[in-house]
Amino acid sequence: MKTIHTNNNEIIDIESVFKRLNEGLSEINQSLALVCAGGFVMQWHGYRATIDIDAFYNSNAEIDLLIKKVGDEFSINRPDAIWLNNSIINMNPTPPEEYCKIIYHFPNLAVKIVGIIYLVGMKLENAREQDIVDVGDILKHENNSQPLELLSKLFDMKFNIDVSILLDAYEKAHGMDWLDDFYVKNQTKLCQYF
Repeated sequence: MKTIHTNNNEIIDIESVFKRLNEGLSEINQSLALVCAGGFVMQWHGYRATIDIDAFYNSNAEIDLLIKKVGDEFSINRPDAIWLNNSIINMNPTPPEEYCKIIYHFPNLAVKIVGIIYLVGMKLENAREQDIVDVGDILKHENNSQPLELLSKLFDMKFNIDVSILLDAYEKAHGMDWLDDFYVKNQTKLCQYF
């Protein structure tokens, strides 16, 4: 069961929230397609929990009001944030369909998530401290010790990644000794990125 925390620290099934959002969309004769990213995708894959859901979607006044209403019904809105928001569009372009998968599909609501590698690319491009920590957690959990292979995949996905930020995440995942060893073994290959 995928969950979200209420303001009272209760845990509720996120699918029930999306079902209620779908019902509300039906009532106002609207449809909505979400592409979720950020902490929700991390949680979906078994990493840290999230308090809100960042998603790419087209908004209007009716949909914004409905999202707030559903959040109030489930007590999942925060004083400073609504449970579902599309502010992520200010930091990232909408992910291409090929890097997304549907996790819930209702008559008026489709909920997709980006793949974990695509999320890594988004986080490395944004390069906030929490993003680097998150990427380090993913790399450690996936036992990924191939920075240049990952970098190549991210370039193929059209990300513009600073290799030093990527290596910072690998240092968080595997430690400074690992990173020193990687530098020694890959010095020539790394020269093309600096």
